[in-house]
Amino acid sequence: MKMRHVFPLFICFCLVLVASCSHEPSATDTTNFPDKSIQLIVAFSPGAATDTQARIISKYASEYLGQELVIVNKPGGGGQVGWNSFSSVEPDGYTLVAYNLPHIITQPLVGQTSFEIDTFEPLVNWGGDPTVFAVHKDSDIDSLDDLISIAQENPGSITVGNAGLFVGQHLATLLLEDSADIQLEHVPSQGAADAIASLLGGHTDVVSGNLSDIYRLGDEVKPLAIATQERHSFAPNIPTFAELGYPEVMMSTDRGIAARQGTPDDVIEKLELAFMEILEDKDFLAEMEQAGADMLIMEREAVLEDMEVRTKTYKQLLQSIGVLD
Repeated sequence: MKMRHVFPLFICFCLVLVASCSHEPSATDTTNFPDKSIQLIVAFSPGAATDTQARIISKYASEYLGQELVIVNKPGGGGQVGWNSFSSVEPDGYTLVAYNLPHIITQPLVGQTSFEIDTFEPLVNWGGDPTVFAVHKDSDIDSLDDLISIAQENPGSITVGNAGLFVGQHLATLLLEDSADIQLEHVPSQGAADAIASLLGGHTDVVSGNLSDIYRLGDEVKPLAIATQERHSFAPNIPTFAELGYPEVMMSTDRGIAARQGTPDDVIEKLELAFMEILEDKDFLAEMEQAGADMLIMEREAVLEDMEVRTKTYKQLLQSIGVLD
């Protein structure tokens, strides 16, 4: 075949090849996202409030995401183990994380972590969980006044368990110490489930825990005070720290879902839409109420604004109680 005939054929072949390749999805093509299961890292133990509520969300994922949402527990360090591991995942939307506030803001402020607040691209916030102080049902401590009196007479004699250092429950204890001018013995655990197990096993005197966990424990514990402005509708018999004379003790653990920094915008939009649909599902909301979960639903933009405000607030708080200079 003469070259003048070969060259046009070669050009045609190249054009066909380019045309066929243009229909193949690229490695970064997100058109069909998600086309496989999604992992959700939960940085606390199975059975704790964050895990319990995340598993309820996962039940509805297939309907609204079109794929399974697989819970992966990575407890330790008050959430740091799980969040540190999340800081190095591929930002493709297939590995998400359940975040907890104030934890992901305060921990990088007071120590070395692999994550910063900017590591997280929030999708939705699903709940708020006020801090509650509680004791074992057989405890000699019957009130917050009892706890404070003992701590005044014997500084450091009262042990208070929490889900980890500088999580919301730990901050609430620091606030009470500062407000009441007392010294307590802090006992950090791997997570809320371990802190509760320690209380029920008689290893700690008090737990600074989540309302949802205390609510589910029922008569096994005696709640002493709740760190809200007013009494909570889930547990109206629990007095607030404010009405007992300690208005500075105001704290909750808020929860949501985030993607990794660098995740494509269209993937973030798809995920936010799907999770918002889950959070508006009536059956889902009924299950969450049964689990004692107080809903605090916010879209992505609202969470971003909230995190910016909280970062300034918590930094000032940590400075005011002497944790930061």
